[in-house]
Amino acid sequence: MVIPLLHVTSDANPVEWYLAWHVDPLLTVLLGGSAAGYLLAYRAAARTGRRVPPRWQVLTYLGGLVSLAVALMGPPDHFNGVLFSVHMVQHLILMLVAAPLLALGRPVQVLLRGLRPHHSRALMGITAGHPELRGLLGMVVHPVTVFLLYNGSFLFWHLPGPYQAAVRDELIHDLEHVAFFGTALLFWWVLIDPVPRHYRLSTTAAALLLFATWMAGDLICATITLSRDLIYPVYAETETPWGLTPLGDQRLGGAIMWVSAGLYYAVVLIGLLAAPYLRTRPANHAGQHA
Repeated sequence: MVIPLLHVTSDANPVEWYLAWHVDPLLTVLLGGSAAGYLLAYRAAARTGRRVPPRWQVLTYLGGLVSLAVALMGPPDHFNGVLFSVHMVQHLILMLVAAPLLALGRPVQVLLRGLRPHHSRALMGITAGHPELRGLLGMVVHPVTVFLLYNGSFLFWHLPGPYQAAVRDELIHDLEHVAFFGTALLFWWVLIDPVPRHYRLSTTAAALLLFATWMAGDLICATITLSRDLIYPVYAETETPWGLTPLGDQRLGGAIMWVSAGLYYAVVLIGLLAAPYLRTRPANHAGQHA
């Protein structure tokens, strides 16, 4: 079996795009190790009677790992050097599919509860016993910091210079993906269920962070979609498949991000604002019939 380590671009067959897969040994080991470690910790916690997430959250974590494999070893990775639109799909998978699914699986909680009590207390004590480290963690998970890191990374890597450098250079491309995925994982972890729990945002703060991120992303995506000029000339250097022109491909990629991310953030925001009402409704209903 041929195991390419670099992105396949011009050699990928656009007709049989669904067969464009490769195996990255390092990534395969990391994904497999993450799945095994999570399941072992979950099993250990369940055996000792400690509280564990429901099964559906286990599936979301595993689904996050699968989506990472699709993004980084599947068709999106093979065509991201010849089609801007496919590259944007890859980024969406990393930031809006893989990262939130992994965060929903609550891996930090599963790990801590899967350890022996004195080991988990020792890990938690690392931050509790060091005010400087606790202060640094508090600064990192502050909503303003999270907003700047997440959206700053998104803006920086869509500037023509850094973006085209990432397309041309494999190492820079990997750094781009690490930045996107890392900041997205922080973003969704803070929104969903941070550890320690006193870092959890109020509903208002979470809604403001989500809405501000939505608007910032819309501004960037609209700029790309509505541009009359080719922002990324690197895509004019190779033949564009499926009858797309480089400018048409750029507009398609911007529109994919603009529409799909906008709808995604809107649904999450509505769910976030509705959650407190839905949680109190059964109690109120029971009280009325008591």
